[in-house]
Amino acid sequence: MEPPAGYPQKSRLAAGILGILAGTLGLHNFYLGNSQRGLIQILVATLGSALTCGLSTVAMMIWGVVEGVQILEGKINIDGNGIKLKD
Repeated sequence: MEPPAGYPQKSRLAAGILGILAGTLGLHNFYLGNSQRGLIQILVATLGSALTCGLSTVAMMIWGVVEGVQILEGKINIDGNGIKLKD
């Protein structure tokens, strides 16, 4: 989908790097406009960590890295509004 006039397209490179480096906290999802997914990731990584002795944080780290790589490969290529990411 083409962005409407004046809509700032999100960068695929920035989203991918955020996913790899800060995906544990869901920052790439916040950047892409997927606030609910980002909130779930940050809550599971922080609050869930106390209940699972840190295993939930490791799971969120893996999730973030996998999504970051998928974004860089182009498998995830739209933002939270359905607009294609720019290269």
